Amino acid sequence: MQDPPASKSSRRNRARAAPSPLDSEVLHGIRAVQTAVNLNQTLGEALDDLRARSIDSPAIYVYVVDDDDRLVGQVPTRALLFSPPSTRVRDVLRADLVTIPLDTSFDDALAIFGRTKLLALPVVDAEGRLVGALDVERYASETLARSERDRVRQVFQTLGLAVDARDPLTPAESFRMRVPWLFCNIGGGILCALVAWLFEDLLAKVVMLAFFLPLVLTLAESVAMQSLTITVGEGTLDGDGPLLGRALRRLRGEAAAALLLGAVCGAAVGVVGGIGGGGVAGAATMAAAVLASMLGAAIMGALIPVVLHARRLDPQVAAGPIALVFADVSATAIYFGLGLAFLMPPA
Repeated sequence: MQDPPASKSSRRNRARAAPSPLDSEVLHGIRAVQTAVNLNQTLGEALDDLRARSIDSPAIYVYVVDDDDRLVGQVPTRALLFSPPSTRVRDVLRADLVTIPLDTSFDDALAIFGRTKLLALPVVDAEGRLVGALDVERYASETLARSERDRVRQVFQTLGLAVDARDPLTPAESFRMRVPWLFCNIGGGILCALVAWLFEDLLAKVVMLAFFLPLVLTLAESVAMQSLTITVGEGTLDGDGPLLGRALRRLRGEAAAALLLGAVCGAAVGVVGGIGGGGVAGAATMAAAVLASMLGAAIMGALIPVVLHARRLDPQVAAGPIALVFADVSATAIYFGLGLAFLMPPA
């Protein structure tokens, strides 16, 4: 005696609730489908069947399978709820489905999902049997995770470090990768020392300037790296329209932000400098130096990736160390130049 359609469908769906591992790149990203019904059922039988199941995953779409578990369509929710219960599932199903083959890579499956703008996509094997579905929750979590990994990779690359190597680096490989950028930093430090040496007389008479130099350099480096990361990561280099226009818009935005940041940070440092014995002239020097150095560093941080990109160089790898050198040298020159103007006026 043949089982009624509802009974056969119930057994199939209970089996699909815990699929066995298959040789597929996409299976790890899909959910078992617990809301599939048989095309030979009536809508009343399908609803009773669905209500009788223990469904612990999102019920997004109701798929329709034949007696061999081959996917044949989808039941619109409106038809399932409002059509007469005696209506056959086969009479209201929609057969125009976008499916993902089981042997699709997970990257390609995510790309298909992103193009369709649906809440879920069924996954079928080579014979057309329904084996699961990729839903919007899985798509969103994976996309967010990849976006975060890309952001972290960009941050490290702007510091001159590659983080996407699959195998652990040997000490020699790590040395070769990192030493060029360390020498870049050494060169920047030597240039800063030369600038400070030019202002030797100023430092001898106004020792307070030496105490605040690390703070000024730290602020300049921070805003330079922030501007650089935003420029590289937000699409300025690869967006629509001429590169020059995009670069100018980015520069205007970074300059405006740096003015606000510099004004706030400069006021705070100026107050500390004035209380610390610098007086009004010392406070004015600190505030002006912080404002000017942060503005210059922000412009450098936004400009250097654009220049490297225009020269067909990789800004994600080279821009960070170069921006830090420019930020340090320019901040040192601005700081001591303003100190000379404010604290040692000509006799």
